Amino acid sequence: MDRATIRSILVPTDFSQPANVAFAHALRLALALKAELDIFHVEPHNDTTDWRWAPPVLETLIRWGFLEEGATEADLARLGIRARRTLSSGERPDEAILHEMASSHADLVVMASHGRSGIARWLQPSVSRPVALRAPVPVLLIPADSKGFVDEQTGYGTVSRVLLPVDVVPDPGPAFDAAGIFSRALPGDSTEFATFHVGLGHPALELMQVPAGARLHHWRAEGGVVESIATTAFTWSADLVIVVTEGRQNFLDALRGSTVERLMGATPKPLLIVPAGWGSWTERPSAPPVEMSL
Repeated sequence: MDRATIRSILVPTDFSQPANVAFAHALRLALALKAELDIFHVEPHNDTTDWRWAPPVLETLIRWGFLEEGATEADLARLGIRARRTLSSGERPDEAILHEMASSHADLVVMASHGRSGIARWLQPSVSRPVALRAPVPVLLIPADSKGFVDEQTGYGTVSRVLLPVDVVPDPGPAFDAAGIFSRALPGDSTEFATFHVGLGHPALELMQVPAGARLHHWRAEGGVVESIATTAFTWSADLVIVVTEGRQNFLDALRGSTVERLMGATPKPLLIVPAGWGSWTERPSAPPVEMSL
């Protein structure tokens, strides 16, 4: 099976408003991709879960106009979606999410990111950071203060502008695969892709193939990598930023966080983190290492 195919989506929820926005993105993508949807909740202290606070699938699709009043699970199945609720108790949330990802064979994780940095990151450890850095599949993070690219109330969604920060290492190919999937799932009236490289080196930009009619830009910049990416994503009004990660690579990464990890708290735009080797690029030989790595 093509590893770049998204057939199952995992959306962890703590029933908060940011998690509800992430749920709207997961549901809309599941609808577009005809994918299974696993709504996952963790109770670390074995407390009783009140699923009444969980985001409702049928009611949401009725509000969006994809189903009529009185719709049933059978009507949902006719849309190509199978949704379920899964509960885990007595585990750390990040570990529970990674376990559920493996057991459910999820191809994509969608979750809210609170974007903590500095001392707040140590006082309230992030759940999304370890999941995004350790997951073997793409993880879509929706910042807590972002509406993202799917309207929670109407279900309207479009991925029209995709920013792809690239470097020589890791291979940018997995990000290109993911960009194609998301832009085809939620196409806009016009679609633009922009690769963005900061510093020296020559990434394999010729690997980027875009749909007919889409515009492709290749941009370069100097300066701080994280700051340049975040500023460009904001000023260009990107709908989605897609980066490839190899996790933490060295001692300095462990101290200050990898480039991708620091970007999680810097960009106000939805961020799709794709593991190196995902998709059709698993067997490609690695390029020679360079000092800067996304």
